[in-house]
Amino acid sequence: MRGIGAAVVIVAIVSVVSTVAAAVIPQLRLAHPRQAEDLALEMAASLIALLACFLVCGRLRRRTQLNELMLACALAVFALSNLLLVTVPIVAGWAPDDLTVWAAPTARSLGGLLFVLAAFVPSRRLRRSRLIVGAGALGVATMLLLVIVLIHTFGRQLPSQVTSLDPALSARPDVHPHLSQFALQLAVAVLYGVATAGFLRRSKRLGDEFCGWLAIAGVLAAASHVNYLLYPAANSQFLAVGDLFRCAFYAVLLVGSMREIWSYWHALSRAAVLEERQRIACDLHDGVAQELAYLARNLHSLSGAVDEECLGRLRRAVERAQQESRRAISAMAAPTGQPFEVALAEAVTEVAERYRVELDLDLTCGIQLSASRREALVRIACEAVTNAARHSGVSKVNLGLEPEGSGVRLRVSDKGHGFDTAVPRSGGFGLTSMRERAHSVGGELFVTSAPGRGSQVEVAV
Repeated sequence: MRGIGAAVVIVAIVSVVSTVAAAVIPQLRLAHPRQAEDLALEMAASLIALLACFLVCGRLRRRTQLNELMLACALAVFALSNLLLVTVPIVAGWAPDDLTVWAAPTARSLGGLLFVLAAFVPSRRLRRSRLIVGAGALGVATMLLLVIVLIHTFGRQLPSQVTSLDPALSARPDVHPHLSQFALQLAVAVLYGVATAGFLRRSKRLGDEFCGWLAIAGVLAAASHVNYLLYPAANSQFLAVGDLFRCAFYAVLLVGSMREIWSYWHALSRAAVLEERQRIACDLHDGVAQELAYLARNLHSLSGAVDEECLGRLRRAVERAQQESRRAISAMAAPTGQPFEVALAEAVTEVAERYRVELDLDLTCGIQLSASRREALVRIACEAVTNAARHSGVSKVNLGLEPEGSGVRLRVSDKGHGFDTAVPRSGGFGLTSMRERAHSVGGELFVTSAPGRGSQVEVAV
């Protein structure tokens, strides 16, 4: 997004220069009055087919299935045949000949064949998705190239569709089309009709809305080819009825693609909300719930006089439960765009103020982390500062954050009493919790300490 302003200025300058040049130099003007409608239709069809193709490629990456591959190849054939075999010749001003007239319908017919296969082939999962997508792209390119070569080689043996453009003739049905033309259009119309039934069945069985839109598009495509039998587009000065149905076919593809994109983002947001709820539930379970369970067990064991050691353990458990609840609330209420170092500083400063210890921060700015790693590091830092404040016997704790290769290293240290890391510590599970949190985000926790030499907790992610 940083270069969007410069890109807008460059495009504006190029547009102004091109407009002025076309106005001053008549030779630069593209004048195809009789083909303007065709150009607009084919350009729109190419863009919509490309959009739908990219959408299906996205579905193909999420679930590499044979039917999705066939559908992506069909839409790619539609887009490239419209672009290369119709739009480019119109823009270049090439006179219509048997190659340009026969190549595009033939390529679209092959696309229609892939379209009907996509409606009926099994949803079998394919391995090596990248290799499969590459093979599909190579197959589409080979198919188009083969069509061009065959039409160029045998074009003279095909019946000519380039006739005089007589509006009176184009307004009447052609009840005597050539047999090859009739067979091609009829076969493609039947294919689209069969594809409609297949996509409708798949939509009902799988609950896939996009297949329902493809079924509607198949009806329009079949209608367009039926109309091409009666009103051949090559013999008309104006858009034929078949062209209008074909335009509607691509319009439905556009609407279906937009609906699919909207459904994908809606499902993605719902999945994100569900994941966040599960994470918060896990945090509450591992923190507050554990401390409350500890309190419940010890309260049931109380009878008669209560010794001070038991009361001390219960008070510490209450404090930990309060801390865990504050952290969960802070995680839910934290600003989403807050830099990581700011969120970390605020969280550990609150802990230091609660225990009345001085905090020496050395944080590197601009470190980018995923949400899960941010949360894990913040909670580990708070737990480490809490342990240092409660057990080190000093009034100052050091916290550092620095990048390390492609990751980050967090360090919390003090110069207090220290402890023997080889001896298991009783009362609480702070170190275990920190180690598990580090492992959950692909990190490692290192604890260095010795009696009388202070302590240091490091986590590398």
